Order: sequence, then C-alpha cells, then structure tokens
Amino acid sequence: MAVLEPSASHYCQPLWTLVGGGRAPQRASVRPQSRVMPKGVTWIQGAAAAADEIGYDVMHVTPPQSAPDWVKASPLADPASPFGYVAADKHTLRHPDWPNVFALGDVANLPTSKTGAAIRKQSPVVAANLLAAMHGGGTRSYDGYTSCPLVTSRSKVLLAEFNYDLERTPSLPFIDTLKPRRDMYLLKRHGLPALYWQGMLKGHA
Repeated sequence: MAVLEPSASHYCQPLWTLVGGGRAPQRASVRPQSRVMPKGVTWIQGAAAAADEIGYDVMHVTPPQSAPDWVKASPLADPASPFGYVAADKHTLRHPDWPNVFALGDVANLPTSKTGAAIRKQSPVVAANLLAAMHGGGTRSYDGYTSCPLVTSRSKVLLAEFNYDLERTPSLPFIDTLKPRRDMYLLKRHGLPALYWQGMLKGHA
C-alpha cells in the first residue's frame, strides 16, 4: 500500500469551523505530517502556489471541491463526476472497472457528505474488502453513514447523522442530537479532534 501525500503539515479540517469562528486556535488543527503518518514513508515536497493579497472586511472562503488533477486525468476518475472523483461502488467502495482499486474519503465519488465521520465508517469496509479481494472471505457494505456537526452558536452544536437514504443513524440514540446542545459542542471542540489525532490516524477508531 502507498500513501501519496505531498504536504508537510496535516490538518484536522473539522476544527476549521471553530477556528474561523474564533472558538479554537489555528495551531490546534495542524501537526507535522511526519508525526501522524506511518513511519517509513517517502516524502514528496510540492511547490507552494504564489501568494496573493486581497483586502476584505469579512471573508468566507470555500476551497476548491475537486479531486487532484492527477486523479482527474487518470482512468480511475468517474466520467459521471464533473469534479474528477474516483468511481466506486457506493456499498463495496470498489472501482467498477479496476477490481484491485478501492476508494474512500474526499476523493471517492459517493452520494454522501464528505466528512471525517464518513471516512471512519468507510475505512473498515475498505480494509475488509481489500482482504477479501486478496484472500477470499466475506465482504462488508457501507450504508452511506455520515455525520455533520452543525455549529449553531458559539457554544452549541447540532449533530446530524444519516445514511444514503437520509435515515437518521444516531450514534447516541438516547440523546436528541437534532437539538443544539452544549455537550455536542464540547464533543466537536475536544472529543472529535482527540478521536481524529489519537484514534483515526493511528487505525484505532
């Protein structure tokens, strides 16, 4: 397996909502790539884009939403995707034309929201189905689960969890997460970043 990642820094992007709102420091969302990726990787450094200066009073920036150019130009890209995302069966996450290729996360052309929560559920499906493709055995299916923590104020979050059919799939069914809650804000500010850094990136969650 190969991990292609040219960036020197790794960002916990779900925290950026709170960084932009002044509720978390920017430094909490970044760590050196070498600290969070597996050891023994070969680092590829890319050239930084030219810096531009723009005057503004209030700025709301949306980054480009597309696959990297090298993916868009490859035979892995889904012709039905205007953004060049990788084609994948929405349940097995397997490429329809390249059976030894699986896709997950932001680069996969799946009909669900691109969130860290979605990747967390996609990862074990890809791992199981990769092993099944190599050695035989049962496969797993991804139901489209994703979770969108929606910041509704400076101290409350509404946690929307759903699948491909837009059915609610609450992780905590005994809590009404469709109402803005202080504890869900604390989960987003402190719990989810800890899960990301210590669990997801290390393959424990």
